[in-house]
Amino acid sequence: MNRILLYIFILVSFVLRSPAMWAGNDVKGDKKKKEVVTGLVEPDPIAHKAKPDRVPRELKQPRLSYVVEKYGVEGFDMSHYQGRIDWEAVATDPKAGYIYLKATEGNNIVDNTYTYNLSMARNAGLKVGSYHFFRGQISAREQFRNFSNTVDRSKQDILPLIDVETMPNNVNKSKFDATLLEFLRLVEKEYGKKPIIYTGKNFYEKHFKGTVFANYKFMIAAYIDQQPVLSDGNDFIMWQYTSSGRANGVRGHVDVSKFVNGHSLHEILY
Repeated sequence: MNRILLYIFILVSFVLRSPAMWAGNDVKGDKKKKEVVTGLVEPDPIAHKAKPDRVPRELKQPRLSYVVEKYGVEGFDMSHYQGRIDWEAVATDPKAGYIYLKATEGNNIVDNTYTYNLSMARNAGLKVGSYHFFRGQISAREQFRNFSNTVDRSKQDILPLIDVETMPNNVNKSKFDATLLEFLRLVEKEYGKKPIIYTGKNFYEKHFKGTVFANYKFMIAAYIDQQPVLSDGNDFIMWQYTSSGRANGVRGHVDVSKFVNGHSLHEILY
């Protein structure tokens, strides 16, 4: 009899210790659940410099940085040269009214940080556009194919920017102008509006003054204390005033530009 009572006591003790007895909980419920992080965008495999120091948090809602609404006059252009970028920090910078990212160059170069930076910058609520570095010795259609295959119109907030700052020695000016004009027209047809031309003040004076390109919007680079004035009196909408600027979330220098002559961000929005 005593042996039977002992067996009953052991059985009852085992049952009472089981977690499944409490509120019908599954024993697996006591194990620590793994945290699931969703919505992350991986950088391009070869873009080691673009990989952030920490995994970026998913934003519940893409936010429009307050600085865009408050200022809306200054912006940055960035590429793989900036290395790792904390885009949430960039979005807090008073100068981050718009961002231009290098997408392509010539007929076969794609910036290896472009896809990652585009996703993260837009996810941080920034107004983002893409630029192409134009090479005058390469056919317009080949360059356009590179740009259009890389830059998705549906993921652009601001108009394309075409960087024109070199004149190849083996191409005469008439050929250069014809190639550039064809490229600009292809971009306009594909993206719905005329792109903006970026160039230096000296390059403008030598190659753009008094040409058919005068009816395009320009961003003029001139790293001087006073806003530049073009000798033909042509209007331009943005002035890139430094290549040694600073931005929240970026370790090195950045190019900084701003709207001038009464122009505003709304003029380059889609």
